[in-house]
Amino acid sequence: MQFRTNIPAPQFPFKIEYGNKIMLLGSCFSDNIGNYLYRHRFDVCSNPFGVLFNPVSIDHAVRMLSDPESFDKDRYFLRTRDLWVSFAHHGKFSRENFDSFEQNIDEQLEAAAQFLRETDYLFITFGTAFCYKYIPRDLIVANCHKIPNHQFDRIRLDVKKIVSLWNNTIKLVKELRPDIKIIFTVSPVRHAGDGMHENTLSKSILQLAVDKLVDNETTFYFPAYEFLMDDLRDYRFYAKDLSHPNDLAIDYLEEKVSETFFTPQTIERVRAISQENRFFNHRPLRGKQ
Repeated sequence: MQFRTNIPAPQFPFKIEYGNKIMLLGSCFSDNIGNYLYRHRFDVCSNPFGVLFNPVSIDHAVRMLSDPESFDKDRYFLRTRDLWVSFAHHGKFSRENFDSFEQNIDEQLEAAAQFLRETDYLFITFGTAFCYKYIPRDLIVANCHKIPNHQFDRIRLDVKKIVSLWNNTIKLVKELRPDIKIIFTVSPVRHAGDGMHENTLSKSILQLAVDKLVDNETTFYFPAYEFLMDDLRDYRFYAKDLSHPNDLAIDYLEEKVSETFFTPQTIERVRAISQENRFFNHRPLRGKQ
């Protein structure tokens, strides 16, 4: 008797090995898997703009990385309250001092732009089809930075918009790196603040858009959404907010990444490094001397 839907790990016509460069951009899945790869000593660049949620902002990030000179600071930078913020970046980039703020963004942009030109695998995770446009600048933003709501319009992207935008971006990335493989995922994290029905519509739009973008030659789909929503499908795999996966679910997704993308030799090395990590992170209790 079965009590869950066991979704097998997909198989792709490539495998990731040590020595490959891996870039991840987008929602929380990119952060989680990026941390997993980093802990196991892969050459990885994860979310150099911070966590990004909507396809337009992720697209902007890729375009800025492909041409750092195109980053219009006058359009994206803003002084609000006592902080400098960037509408292209997560709030963790905000600073009180402008020089520190600008330097941090410039350094990460330069390093990530170079990394993109050498990347073998690019993971893109869409989180939501909803985005916010900053009215004074007619600009879709990556983060609202606690600016009052009345200064934004809330927009739900449609499939046609996302596909048109990303078809062009995929071509741009392939010009930079012809042999690159792009793996799309849809974040399983529910955006409950949008409303449950709206969240379902949002995820459906993202799924339909990704389906049109995948060609199984350059672009692929990894079913992180299905692993959590259909395979695990139980609140015991969620954090206290009942939207984000907990540590057990993240471990499961990491196993699926390993099964899907790694060669047997890579899996063995990952296991060895995991054992080393546990050894070095262990802090034995000592009695009084």
